[in-house]
Amino acid sequence: MRRLILSFFCFILVACTPEADDGLEGFARSFRAANQADTTEPMLGLYALEGTTENTRNLLETTLQFELGMPIQSIEFEPLTGAPEESIHYTHQGIEYGPTLTPGYRMRVRYRTEDNFESRFTIGQLDDGTWRIVTSRPVAKEP
Repeated sequence: MRRLILSFFCFILVACTPEADDGLEGFARSFRAANQADTTEPMLGLYALEGTTENTRNLLETTLQFELGMPIQSIEFEPLTGAPEESIHYTHQGIEYGPTLTPGYRMRVRYRTEDNFESRFTIGQLDDGTWRIVTSRPVAKEP
């Protein structure tokens, strides 16, 4: 009986203790839930879209429709390597673009598909400590 009571209290203690790195793990849980939603809205909520163009949002939503509902095998977070796609700086049709957030990690999502499809995302942290997927926005020119 003592063992049962002790086990119960240990369970309560563990259940009430926040995870040390709940930020990234919490983001992974949110990504999994958004992936299983009926619409792209929950997934779009995981992106840092402030300052993005309507065209960027439309392209993103179209892309998300292809991956929505695909079974996720794993989600891993990796340090950035300095690869060009991580910096999110480019020029398109004479307009310079930059990141909506400072890149922090690469998130690698592997799907349980016949061809082992994989997506990579650059994520950054908001001022409140939450994580979002970094997108691009036009860079304001200084006068």
